[in-house]
Amino acid sequence: MQDEKRLVSMLREFLDSEAAGGLILMAAAALALIVANSPLGEAYFSALHAYLGPLSVSHWINDGLMAVFFLLVGLEIKREMLDGQLSTWPRRVLPGIAAAGGMAVPALVYVTINR
Repeated sequence: MQDEKRLVSMLREFLDSEAAGGLILMAAAALALIVANSPLGEAYFSALHAYLGPLSVSHWINDGLMAVFFLLVGLEIKREMLDGQLSTWPRRVLPGIAAAGGMAVPALVYVTINR
């Protein structure tokens, strides 16, 4: 009983931490890579191409869940800009330049390769 309470407490503490979402996302991506490249790969891809309503599972993930993901990212950035680590202009400069570079550099690589 004591161990159960301790385990629940640790799980709750982990899920409340800021790193929990990123760690869960990385674990899910690693698991998907492992399953896709294992003997279960055929079943994995069959499940991705199965239809739920008018769209395949793959389309639901690409269109629906990614929209929710970027909405949450935008809300997190807004919160940080209002009263978090990005609340002053000097603290916004480096992340802003990094974000712009993260968009511009891949575009420049694409243009350079596809001339």
